[in-house]
Amino acid sequence: MTYTGSSKQDSRRRLRDRRRSMSGDDRQTAAVSLAEQVLGWLDQRYDGGPVTVAAYLGVGVELSTDVLLDRLEAAGYSVLLPVCEPQYQLAWIRWTPGTELVRSSLAPVLEPVGERETVQIMEDVAIVLLPALAADTAGNRLGQGGGYYDRFLASLSQVQRKPLTAAVVYDHELLTAGAFDFTPLDIPVDGVFTPDRWHESTTKTV
Repeated sequence: MTYTGSSKQDSRRRLRDRRRSMSGDDRQTAAVSLAEQVLGWLDQRYDGGPVTVAAYLGVGVELSTDVLLDRLEAAGYSVLLPVCEPQYQLAWIRWTPGTELVRSSLAPVLEPVGERETVQIMEDVAIVLLPALAADTAGNRLGQGGGYYDRFLASLSQVQRKPLTAAVVYDHELLTAGAFDFTPLDIPVDGVFTPDRWHESTTKTV
């Protein structure tokens, strides 16, 4: 699939329509496959070592991380989840299956309750899994348009030891480079996870 020449707004509309057309069974199968893909990649890269993964809680028809989060914790990985802050910033809270979740006052998402950490916690993180509507093979990421994750990626310039960054999308949402609009201010990610594969970006930054 390609959206070459499409504006961000037009690309988002088409991608959201495609997601809504997926069956619940297809979305659940994708969530299970994503968990297997990420765990396999982590085990291969870190040999089961005690590393920290920053992830997200899926909303609506986003690629769900519910299965992934449970399996990460069961495998001994530490997990961080984001919390929306004023001025479209993100804080991070350590998550376990017993962590309370509440509705955000700033965005239509659930957030964990706990001690909030600033971007400096990323010094201890191996990889950050970012939600996206699509990503291209060069690492450009098309988000929902809220701006939280764009600002987060920019804030990583404050961190001396940067984590890897990866967009998480359905298989059909990994597109050819240039398939949607982006600007010089849009910071590419290092790779893309789909339920089927790990793709290292051609413009990998770390």
